[in-house]
Amino acid sequence: MQLKTLIKFLKFYKINFCDNYEGWSKMGKITFLPEGKVVETVRGKTILSYIQELQIYSRAFCGGRGLCGSCMVKVNDGEALTLMNDAEKRFIKRQGYRLACQAKILRENIDFTVEIPKYAKYKILERGFRFPVTLNPLVNKIKSFPKPKIFWEGRFLDEYEGEMYGIALDIGTTTLVMYLVDLETGIERQVYSMLNPQIRYGDNVIDRIAYAREVNQEYLELTIRTAVNEMIDFIPVNPNHIYEMTVVGNTVMRDLFIGHPIAQLGESPYEPLKKGGENLSPKELGIKINPKGNIYALPLLGHFVGADALAVILSTEMYKREEINMAIDIGTNTEIMIGNKDKILVASCASGPAFEGAGINYGTGAIEGAIQKVEISKEGKVTFKTIGNKPPIGICGSGLIDALAIMLDHKVLDWTGKFIRGNKFILYKNEGEEIYLNGEDVDNLKLAKAAIAVGSKILMNRLGIKPEDVKHLYLAGAFGTFINPLNAWKIGMLPDISLDKVIKVGNAALEGARQVLISKDKRKDAEEIPLIVEHVRLELEKGFQDRFIEELCFSKYQ
Repeated sequence: MQLKTLIKFLKFYKINFCDNYEGWSKMGKITFLPEGKVVETVRGKTILSYIQELQIYSRAFCGGRGLCGSCMVKVNDGEALTLMNDAEKRFIKRQGYRLACQAKILRENIDFTVEIPKYAKYKILERGFRFPVTLNPLVNKIKSFPKPKIFWEGRFLDEYEGEMYGIALDIGTTTLVMYLVDLETGIERQVYSMLNPQIRYGDNVIDRIAYAREVNQEYLELTIRTAVNEMIDFIPVNPNHIYEMTVVGNTVMRDLFIGHPIAQLGESPYEPLKKGGENLSPKELGIKINPKGNIYALPLLGHFVGADALAVILSTEMYKREEINMAIDIGTNTEIMIGNKDKILVASCASGPAFEGAGINYGTGAIEGAIQKVEISKEGKVTFKTIGNKPPIGICGSGLIDALAIMLDHKVLDWTGKFIRGNKFILYKNEGEEIYLNGEDVDNLKLAKAAIAVGSKILMNRLGIKPEDVKHLYLAGAFGTFINPLNAWKIGMLPDISLDKVIKVGNAALEGARQVLISKDKRKDAEEIPLIVEHVRLELEKGFQDRFIEELCFSKYQ
């Protein structure tokens, strides 16, 4: 190597002979802001891998595949990193920003900072429809001298000190919600919610299973338990006076919380380790309630149909009725339940995260500034409402359904979902900024709505009923609460059930967890409901693929 070339090489790598060759051996450091966490650099590691290991809240909706752009961070010195690739160029328009999942450490001797953006607040559904439940919890107070004593199913827990509480917890793929419940009255005293921080490992259960299999399940378990403890820290009561926690969630979320392996859920036959309800020690899980208390995880129904679906059946009391009722809990994974006291069919639809904004150019979750309602005025002008009445930043699920229905009503799209006029539908335009839906967005939404439509029709066919035979259609979850049922019906996402039969029940899964917390009878029902439930694997049903292709169109506009 010529001397001039060597000098250029050394200058490029910031190596100075006058520093006793420290440049060769120095380990660079990354400082993550605003947390202030510091870590040494390792060649070949992505920025996202550090974020995940350090348990820093961030987003990576696609699981780190460079498909969503949600893990964008600001880097003050890019010389330590690999060059920007094509995946990053698709999303990044401002200098100094990188996708954490794609930017890898190239040079280990440079210090730099990574700034994690401050995310907008999610609109989280915290409450559900209330059915009357007789108060008789497993935690009870028995008179004794000099103080009453508290027991759980005959097991002594503590001396009574003036309060006796429990927690009902719903672990969603995207959000966490908990009730603080007074076990002496059955009254919900407080409600707490937050984003599920596991979102840094992907926005769906498939990505989290892959992370558990390929990297480390313990990170996922620690993340969710730490988040639950953070919510408990906000509770204005002595945590030692919280004697029981009841937990619901889909199969993956429940089992990650209680520490069951989930790797096998990524391969056939896709079944959990155990389906039954589980009683666990708070001390064993590291949860900050009374260490002698109890954590009860409700039973699973099979495959990806978890304890949350069981809780919906429980809270709506479908299992007690003679007439046929149906419930749909729409989310990243949509659960469909249909039946009566004799038999209930359940299925999980891979509806994907499109209705939560993933895969949509201007899609977003239910955060402040998200367009949640879209209408057309008499003059033909597009109008909308945003969450929190903030300036528009994107469009969330309920707005996406409205927009699809409007495009079909006004012949912007044909019945196959192809644009008739133009190549995009503009919802907002101001000084060069636009929020719109294009053909790619419509295709992704068609896939999501088709999965739900097929699931509903297959279950009704299996049960041997028609839409008119359904007494009530319960829409559960945040998405089901905020959508316009008429528009959801127009695009074919909901079955052909009269809209006057639609009942929005809010967070019915959390309500089911509350009922089990305050009622021995309801807990007994939760253990027995799986005996009348049949789990249907939609993808194994005859003609599934043909049905799915049919539902990719908007038949009401044919």
